[in-house]
Amino acid sequence: MNKEVIVKAMVLIIFLILIISNVNYILTPKIEIVKIDPEIPRVFNNPTIELPIKTIKSKAEREANIPSIISDKTIYLTFDDGPSYLTNDILDILQKEKVPATFFVIGNHIDEHSNIVNRAYAEGHTVALHSFTHNYKYIYSNENNYFNDLKLIDDKVYRITGHHSYIVRLPGGSSNTVSKKYNKGIVTRITSTLNNNSYYYFDWNVDSGDASGKLTKEQIIHNIKLNLHHGSNIVLMHDTSAKKSTVEALPEIIKYGKENGYTFARITKNTLKVRHQINN
Repeated sequence: MNKEVIVKAMVLIIFLILIISNVNYILTPKIEIVKIDPEIPRVFNNPTIELPIKTIKSKAEREANIPSIISDKTIYLTFDDGPSYLTNDILDILQKEKVPATFFVIGNHIDEHSNIVNRAYAEGHTVALHSFTHNYKYIYSNENNYFNDLKLIDDKVYRITGHHSYIVRLPGGSSNTVSKKYNKGIVTRITSTLNNNSYYYFDWNVDSGDASGKLTKEQIIHNIKLNLHHGSNIVLMHDTSAKKSTVEALPEIIKYGKENGYTFARITKNTLKVRHQINN
């Protein structure tokens, strides 16, 4: 075989290799690189959190929705079972620190402390609905009782603030099992009705532990620090007249959050839903 034949054969082989390479490139699926929206938290430690539907909004529209998720490390301070005289102390701390919060109120002392509820609303906090009676046996006996109770506390809030609230937290949370004693499946039905009637119910994913007995200020701070994480942190606390340790712990909790890159927000209808697994 002479040199001319060898050269022609090599040229033909190279030509075939180039053709095969081009065909493979054309047929290979292309990977589209999408810029990650910085408003969507990077890490979600609670698998029951519902992820938001991404929508493109202008800066003005985002700022108008105050506040939803405003960073990938957001703390929502929430207080159940008030108002009480201690709610005023909490409002003083929040005002000093320029931090918003959410108050899930009940009917026990709302008339006595209507000025405090009005102050919370006027200062930009969310006044949300917990229960009028907070009587588990009554509200979880049937759906009519639950929604009659909800309407009573909503009416009270409306008379005080001039606005209806659509932010709700079920007594005991949506994962409570005590309701099974009174009516099997009632929480499933209640939450379904809430969802279908433009109410937004929220549980929590950071528990201060202040509901269980008389915790010290240091224990409450420890419980919250231990459970804060990237994403949405809805912190459960209480502002009944017995929760002085919670009030004492609050400045340190806020300080820790600010020093560790957390932002603070109040719950609105735009807030990322944190919900427990329903057990009844």
